[in-house]
Amino acid sequence: MNPFEKVLSMLSGAGISPWIILLIILPLLASLTTGVFLSVMIFRRLRRERVTPREIIDAIRALRPGGNTETLTRLCVRNDSALARLVNSCLEHSSLPRGENVEVLQTAARTEVARLERGLVYLEIFVGASPLLGLVGTVSGLITIFAAVGSANSDPEKISAGIAEALHTTVFGIGTAIIMLFPFTFFSKKVDVLAVEMEDLSMLLLKKLYTEEVPA
Repeated sequence: MNPFEKVLSMLSGAGISPWIILLIILPLLASLTTGVFLSVMIFRRLRRERVTPREIIDAIRALRPGGNTETLTRLCVRNDSALARLVNSCLEHSSLPRGENVEVLQTAARTEVARLERGLVYLEIFVGASPLLGLVGTVSGLITIFAAVGSANSDPEKISAGIAEALHTTVFGIGTAIIMLFPFTFFSKKVDVLAVEMEDLSMLLLKKLYTEEVPA
């Protein structure tokens, strides 16, 4: 028996309704599993070498104002990072006036940030929806308890089943939300930091490409 079957067997043995297991417990377990998988994928995608490679950063900083950008262009063409795409866009439109190039770069930057944030919305949904699903199970368990207590012949088994239902769904809901909260917060902050870093490097490149003094 695998761990998943053991959990289901334990819940069924505690007297929890199969409908609660199907509609609340299983979605929470699916959310937790999916969230962990997404967290691993997002972590791999947000590695620094895949977003802001050191070689491109060094090439931007080493570029002299008004200097030859051939080396930087070659680096960006063979690199598939977010920073490389921004730099490549900036270099491709270097013949445009500075203001127009800035607008093109801002559009490209929004696209890259959206790519970095891909998957975070699901983690946010799991963080927000999991406690609510748990709360539904809690209320369902309380209804079972009060129905058993309010009947002419109180059934201890139904009362204990209602208590188990309320406690298990609460624990699953809050536990899933807490576990998903850590990667969501960490990755959201990391995207913000990477976005600021790419913006600073892009502005530095623009400053070196347009060496003429900008009128006040």
